[in-house]
Amino acid sequence: MEENDKKKKSSKKAIVPDGGWGWMVVLASFLIHFIMDGITYSMSQTFLDPMRTKLALDRASVSAIFGILPAVTLGAGPIATVLTNMYGCRIVAIAGTCIAAFGFFLSRLWANVWFYYITIGFIGGLGFALMYLPAIVSVGFYFEKKRTFAMGIAVCGSGVGTSRPLPQEPSEQRRLERKILKESQQKSTSETDDNEVDIIVKSSNKSFFRQIIEQIDLSLLKNPAFTLFVISNFFTSLGFNVIYNFADDLAKDGNVAIHHRSYIVMSIGISNIFGRIIIGFFGDRKCVNRLVLFIVALIISGVATMIAPLCGASIFLHIGYASAFGFFSGGYVTLTAIVLVDIVGINKLSDAFGVFLLFVGIATAIGTPIVGGMRDAFAKFARPFLWPYFIFGTCTVISGIVLFAIPLLQRKKTNDNQVEMDGDTTTTKGDPSHEEQQQNV
Repeated sequence: MEENDKKKKSSKKAIVPDGGWGWMVVLASFLIHFIMDGITYSMSQTFLDPMRTKLALDRASVSAIFGILPAVTLGAGPIATVLTNMYGCRIVAIAGTCIAAFGFFLSRLWANVWFYYITIGFIGGLGFALMYLPAIVSVGFYFEKKRTFAMGIAVCGSGVGTSRPLPQEPSEQRRLERKILKESQQKSTSETDDNEVDIIVKSSNKSFFRQIIEQIDLSLLKNPAFTLFVISNFFTSLGFNVIYNFADDLAKDGNVAIHHRSYIVMSIGISNIFGRIIIGFFGDRKCVNRLVLFIVALIISGVATMIAPLCGASIFLHIGYASAFGFFSGGYVTLTAIVLVDIVGINKLSDAFGVFLLFVGIATAIGTPIVGGMRDAFAKFARPFLWPYFIFGTCTVISGIVLFAIPLLQRKKTNDNQVEMDGDTTTTKGDPSHEEQQQNV
């Protein structure tokens, strides 16, 4: 018994090293985010006006390209979840880089907005999805005590250790565990009924799409706290990419000097780095409530979005709102997976994150083109972006406030489960068969 206990303890230590090779995983995750965020958040600033001129289209049509890319990245989360569970984080992330690179290369071949939707938006987005989910999930499995801080570094900065890696990747370990469990079930079934074994063998030949449907744990939506978290982030994501995609356009409408406009997105990026690290650091402190920190980050990000159109021609005011949004939205991104773990548990992180990204991706696809269309509709107003930014900023603020209900929902669920357990115990005690079983024991 003692030897088995030692083995269990050593295996747990190997799975969650809280350092060592985990820092190499953090570095790899950082590089993935460096490439993905650089392309996703700067593409609109670089290509919106040139594409509108070349394609002779309005903002809504062109900005949809920059909305589809992150939308597919997030919305394809369930596909990435299934593949990660099947093949592990490493293989899926490498495949994603190849697919994304292929999509962006194809976009050079034809200047057509529908072709851009497919190559940049769908192919590039699918590749990013296969990179993004493993980059987030893998860090969560290598860290426990320092998870929030490590996640903050992974999505913005560097940090690497020199200890040797785990014998097996955590996602590969989980895949092997499921395989062993399935084999044991097949063996026990074959001893009782050979016909049922045939059914199990046939089930292993299911199509990939069938596996996607079956392996997505939609039962998680029965958890009211998780459902509220998904709804909140859906409304947040409607306007999350708006600041990045239209920062240059907003400054142009405010008559900011052209040679100063690049400082705005630069301010978002720099403050984003500090926000992810600093808020990630405080998220690991025992004295800090991570959910409250997450809510505060959301609310301030929403307020920064609401006041952005009021900055006028002052570059300093634009840098001010951009820095506030960058800092706190960076903290929001860092804490998302951490709060998700607090709600559903680390064992369900991969499946929960896939379902979560599915809904967030839909919101991202809707938000950017709507704001572009509203900007064109209000073109004759003094501040064309005022109402779009105010509406979506308000959605973000409300999304943060409603999350104060999560502790209440979790407490209610715990009480309900306790009542069910007590009821089952009472019923079992009154069952004669149960009494006989107890006597036999």
